[in-house]
Formats: sequence, structure tokens, C-alpha cells
Amino acid sequence: MATGGRRGPGTALSEINVTPFVDVMLVLLIIFMVSAPMMTRGIEIGLPQAVSSEAIEEDRVTVTVDHQGQFYVQHEPVVDDLLVETVKRHGGGGERVAVYLEGDEGVAYGRVLGAMDALRVAGISRVALVTAPVSSGKRPAKQR
Repeated sequence: MATGGRRGPGTALSEINVTPFVDVMLVLLIIFMVSAPMMTRGIEIGLPQAVSSEAIEEDRVTVTVDHQGQFYVQHEPVVDDLLVETVKRHGGGGERVAVYLEGDEGVAYGRVLGAMDALRVAGISRVALVTAPVSSGKRPAKQR
């Protein structure tokens, strides 16, 4: 008769050591906690400033043109030929949805105007340009 306390040469170890598993899971948790804030970073653009800018809250689709001229719809990169189709897929052109066009102040004016023109030709009439408010109450210098 075998007793529960004895292990002979032919008995198998039936316990699983979970310590290495817990160590690996803690390391993965730390890696995800450190890397998660880095993945939520937005597109860096320098919006031009305007004295008349004001905050507007409504349903919107955001189209961004970064300093290199790359288009983004809702922070996803888009090729030029698919810009209008992607905006419509995100709800742009609907009655209650406006399209907000953000263009970096260093990008060529024709690039932003081309995006606005393509959206309007496709029947999206609610297109607004996004600006940043002037800081410190200073008015932007007049351009000639």
C-alpha cells in the first residue's frame, strides 16, 4: 500500500510551479504600462493662429495635413486618391457631421486647398478650417 507522503522513483510530480509564469506576466504588464501612453500620441501639426477662432462641439470627421503634406482621416494615414472615400466612410457628408480640415502652418497652401476642393466636389459642403487661438492676446502680423 502506498501512502500519500512518500514518493518513489516511479511517481510523477503533479504540482505546477506558477512562480515563473507570474514573473513573466508581471514583466509583460510593466511593458504594456510603459508603452501604452506612447501609442496614443497624436499627429503633431502646428495650427495657424487666428483671433476669431472659437471652440465648436459637434459631430465631426477630422482631416489632417501634416508638415510633409500627408493626409490623415481620424488620425489614420490616407493616400490622396482615397481621401474622399475614407471621409465618407467615417460619416463625413452627412447632415449632422462636419468635416474639420487641419493643416500644418508649414504645409503648402495648395495642398490644403486641394483637399478642401476634393471634398466639396464630392458633395461634402460642411468643411471648416481649424485654427488655434492667438496666445497672450497678441494679434497675428498682417501679411502683404
